[in-house]
Amino acid sequence: MSLSSFFFGIIRFLWRFIGLILTTITILGILLALHGHIIRDPSAKLGLLMYIPLIPLGIWTILVDLIQGGRSLFLFRFSLTLIGLSLITWGYLTMVGQANVQAIAKAYPDNTIKVLHWNISWGGKGKNVWQQIRNEIQRHNPDIAILNETPKTKKFKQLLTQMGWKAQRFYNYEVRRHNPLAVCSATPVTIKKYIKIRNAYAVIMEIMIRNNKLRILAVDGNANVSKRHKLWSRRLILPKWRMPMLNDLAEIIKEEADDNHPIDIIAGDFNALSLSIGFDKFATAGGGYYLASRFSQDWRGTWKTYFPLYDIDHVWVHKRFQGLRTKLFSHSSSDHRGQIVKFVLPINAKSRTVMIYKNSSLYLE
Repeated sequence: MSLSSFFFGIIRFLWRFIGLILTTITILGILLALHGHIIRDPSAKLGLLMYIPLIPLGIWTILVDLIQGGRSLFLFRFSLTLIGLSLITWGYLTMVGQANVQAIAKAYPDNTIKVLHWNISWGGKGKNVWQQIRNEIQRHNPDIAILNETPKTKKFKQLLTQMGWKAQRFYNYEVRRHNPLAVCSATPVTIKKYIKIRNAYAVIMEIMIRNNKLRILAVDGNANVSKRHKLWSRRLILPKWRMPMLNDLAEIIKEEADDNHPIDIIAGDFNALSLSIGFDKFATAGGGYYLASRFSQDWRGTWKTYFPLYDIDHVWVHKRFQGLRTKLFSHSSSDHRGQIVKFVLPINAKSRTVMIYKNSSLYLE
């Protein structure tokens, strides 16, 4: 055996060994991700597995297989690539709005309501960033704006002036914080109650708009700082378990409905993935709600703006409203994406047009 053949054999052995390690790690990651996305978050520790993003994992899986010539597994060639493609497809389908809703705003322009939700990151950083945020909100011209992490009062009044919203029609709450949650409208807003729930703050407000009284449950979920684990020289921040918060919210929704004061819109920065088991109750509590982002054709991730893997900002609209459709938007001034949600207020019973839902789609009859 020549020296060159010997070294070639060693290199080939090392390459196969490295490939085996990469494949093993990849398979382990896939199994953990499958557990997280199927079992979801019945406990705090298992809930961490939901945060393994499927699309990046799928891309990594394909690359690991390709550098080994498609021979990573002993099933058949490129079998790991096929698994990677399946992960990408799954991740795409679960993170892109799939509900096919007909746009009926043109038929009922006077009954269409536009709601904006956005975490505006304390007004952003930089000389002209707050102006850019205000201009972006003005560009969408919502009937109702629900804003998380608003700036100090002096700066926020600039938005009120620019939008034509009067100060007495803007209400916020602040619990030893400098980034209050705000609900704004050109029509009067009334605070009904403050709500303290586990790992979040919330407030119920009423807005009289176009002869319809809308009740809004605005939510501000606490940041993901439940535990800080030291990892080498850095600290690793792990997400909080969101089930207690979501269970509390579901109870509030049910209680308000039982008292004949149903909530119409639930919105805010929940810091919770829509995949969480706790959100399942929202589909039936108080008559049931639709997750607005599913009624879009956009990528539903909201954080972070430059690489939005996670949907942690949500708007839920009561099922009694029709014509639901949503558009998500990004702006470099905030690390969260915002969303514009439109729906049609109840139509006069004398109207000949009847709108019904079938399999999350809207049809006209």
